[in-house]
Amino acid sequence: MNDVRTLPLRLIAWGALGVALHVGLARFAYGVVLPSLRDELGLGFTAGGVLNALHLAGYLAGTLMGPMLGRRMGLAQQMRAGNLLTAAGALLCAMVPTTFWGAPLLLGAGRLATGLGAGATIIAIMVSVFSQVNESSRATASVLMWTGMAGAVLACGVGAPWLLEPGAWRLSFAAAAMLAIVLALGFPTLIVPSFGSAGETGFKLASVATPRWAWLVATYACFGVGYVAYSTFAGARLSAAAAPIWVIASTWTTLGLATLAGSAATILLLSRPMLRSYALPVAMALAAAGCAVSAATDAGAAMTGAILVGLGLAATPALVTAAARSRSSAADYARAFSIATAAMGLGQFAGPILAGGLADLFGASAAPLFAALAYAIGAVFATIDRRFA
Repeated sequence: MNDVRTLPLRLIAWGALGVALHVGLARFAYGVVLPSLRDELGLGFTAGGVLNALHLAGYLAGTLMGPMLGRRMGLAQQMRAGNLLTAAGALLCAMVPTTFWGAPLLLGAGRLATGLGAGATIIAIMVSVFSQVNESSRATASVLMWTGMAGAVLACGVGAPWLLEPGAWRLSFAAAAMLAIVLALGFPTLIVPSFGSAGETGFKLASVATPRWAWLVATYACFGVGYVAYSTFAGARLSAAAAPIWVIASTWTTLGLATLAGSAATILLLSRPMLRSYALPVAMALAAAGCAVSAATDAGAAMTGAILVGLGLAATPALVTAAARSRSSAADYARAFSIATAAMGLGQFAGPILAGGLADLFGASAAPLFAALAYAIGAVFATIDRRFA
């Protein structure tokens, strides 16, 4: 096993690619291609939100089943199986015939499969990486892994003009499937820990109700609502407002660059003990302001909103992931991460459905305003959680 005094960079890089695929491309590339999907399949905002929610429901289920699967299959096999299931689901989405009446159902099945694979894989990645990183380096390792999300968002921004072309959504799903296959076959040859037996963990569902966990988990749930509501409809909202393609592409590119900047700033904050407890509340508050600003459809508002949202986009899950590990033992972590992520998953599931329904009822700007409200509530919860950090 790698010396825990140094960061296992190869494993972290592999984990970052997993985050880029299962969180970045799975959710943000969908937001980029949603305008063309809506046009070709005749989908409303609500239907577009439901298709994304199916992926997130699968992610929730995969996360909850993760500890059990890890005990039965072993982490390495769980990651391979999860990536292969993701590849199969993405390929199904890529091959859906648009002239078939049941095309949305096939897309939904594919999105559900990719979510199941993603949930099972992400929890295994986190357990594997944190088992080989000492306590003082866990937050940095977490930020580095979640920076993979920033790379995926940046790639979406650069490719947005092409991805908005009719039919290009098929190739985006196919590319995701190919990356999943590469990750399934290319797992680093390192010693992978087991989850341990179910009886070894003292963390139970009731633990979430304690102050040590409740505010952190509530913050993460609000993050799930906010960022998915924003990312699902950011491109579709601008497209519905007849924004130029360069504005849509620049918004995604700006979001990716801001996410990278936010990750770097988080590492700096974590190196200063007096400031680190402010990182999570600040990240949530900045995103709330960004979503509110982006309710306007002019280029300046779109860019400003993307900057503010991006600063906390990778930072928030990185901080929560590291906090969950610091508040649990090695035996507890798989279940603690699973339950905390499940709360975020419930938020992700509800976010696009509620935001899509509000957008259909009150106009496209209702989606970012709804996201802003979720982020603002999360910022309050994160501020309360500072007492237990």
